Amino acid sequence: MNAQPKTLLDRFPLPIRYGWMLALTLLVLATLLTLWLLWPSALSMAHIWFNSQTYAHGLFIPALALLLAWTRRQELARQSPEPWVWGLVWIAATTLAWILARGVDVKTVQHFALVAMFPGLALTLLGPRVAWMLVFPLAYLFFAVPFGDFIVPPLMDYTAWFSVLLLKLSGVPVHMDGHYISIPAADFVVIEACSGVRYLIASLALGLVYAYLNYNSLWRRLAFMALAIGLPILANGLRAYSIIITAHVTDGRVILGYGHIVVGWVFFGVVMFLMFWLGSFWADRHGSSNDKAATAPRAQTVNALTLALILMALAAMLGSARGTEALLQLRAQQVLVEAPILLPSAVPGWQGPEDVSGVWRPAYHDADAELAGLYRDNGAEVELHLLHYRNRGQGTELISWRNQIHTRSETWRRVAGRTRAIADADGRSRTVQETVLRGPSGRLRLIWHWYQIGDQTTIERVEVKLRELQMVLLGDGRGAFLVALSSTADELTLEATRQRLEHFLQALPQPLGHTDG
Repeated sequence: MNAQPKTLLDRFPLPIRYGWMLALTLLVLATLLTLWLLWPSALSMAHIWFNSQTYAHGLFIPALALLLAWTRRQELARQSPEPWVWGLVWIAATTLAWILARGVDVKTVQHFALVAMFPGLALTLLGPRVAWMLVFPLAYLFFAVPFGDFIVPPLMDYTAWFSVLLLKLSGVPVHMDGHYISIPAADFVVIEACSGVRYLIASLALGLVYAYLNYNSLWRRLAFMALAIGLPILANGLRAYSIIITAHVTDGRVILGYGHIVVGWVFFGVVMFLMFWLGSFWADRHGSSNDKAATAPRAQTVNALTLALILMALAAMLGSARGTEALLQLRAQQVLVEAPILLPSAVPGWQGPEDVSGVWRPAYHDADAELAGLYRDNGAEVELHLLHYRNRGQGTELISWRNQIHTRSETWRRVAGRTRAIADADGRSRTVQETVLRGPSGRLRLIWHWYQIGDQTTIERVEVKLRELQMVLLGDGRGAFLVALSSTADELTLEATRQRLEHFLQALPQPLGHTDG
């Protein structure tokens, strides 16, 4: 007796030839559909590429990834693409990541999730064997994500330290105050543009292409990438030193100003030439038999119904991303709390709040409510700044690249920063971020800040976003706060000022915001 078909697919075979032409057509269409449905993240990435010199390289990453894939065309021609249903698991995971990141407007995670869609599309529509052959070009796409701001502060610290070290070795009188460097001829400041992060990222992006095309062995590739990381960092320190030493030698008559940016890119070009020249000494790829013409295999035969179901599931997942995002935004609007935001009116042992002079304020933007009060205790003064952001997802957000406790200006200079553990009045430990600024009169301002989400406090920006999402899902509309305490000091009284802030923090009623202490 003949066995009966057990599935719908067995009942309707509907065979169809699945060759490269059909597979690439579907891959292009799926890519365009992804960009169209997730356009807010694609537009956000493009905006950064066009407006940031640090991440302008992102414009060229897709073209370079296609070029890298093209170099594998002979090997790929020997393979047959085939749809792989398990690739939909990858698509589902990246879709969920995008939805959650979009719900609380974490742009970096949105960008990574968007780019991660494309390896998932390759897995689903080309199959794991072909996708593995394209693993490097697909992974290279992640260089298009504007990511790397977290390394700017340590690079600035290194550039300032290395420049001062070389100046001292050169016998130049020098004084360093944070990122500010003074020599008899002129004063200099190491700003974000001087950190060398743009040179480092560009070097990594170009170095990976060079290593992929010129080396076969893993250790040679790793050795070249170590060179691509170390050389631009060293060169950027030398660049900063050369600018300062030029001003010293010419007694301040030659100071490049904004011209140092042009000089920097010329210097970077020389460094890249040097890096590729050094890398050529251990190149081990000189062509192979893979360059011979390949005989294309016969196209795979797949069930048209299976392919249609895969495409429908793919479209449904991508479409659900925008639909779920809209529901999250609606939910965020529904849980708004309209209770007034208040400063504590009674802090035990302190008088206030009084109006603040406005000498300093956090460099945060578009808060739904911003309050500041001055509290006194026998001549000691502490300012409390409270900025409230409701969980509306888009538009105004507490954690944003624009929001910083301090931005460089002619008025305030950042001298130092660190994290500090402080004991609350009930004995619990609270971590605060400490920043020391120097004002125009030379006086210092000591700042402690942290974030409050509901009843929880943290200084971790990622944790803030995760807790904001949790509050939206649970219907908690209290939102999130930036809390900043500050007081004036000088070098001799800095430790006493820390004790003053700790005394005030321990007396501060918790949680802040909606309840009038």
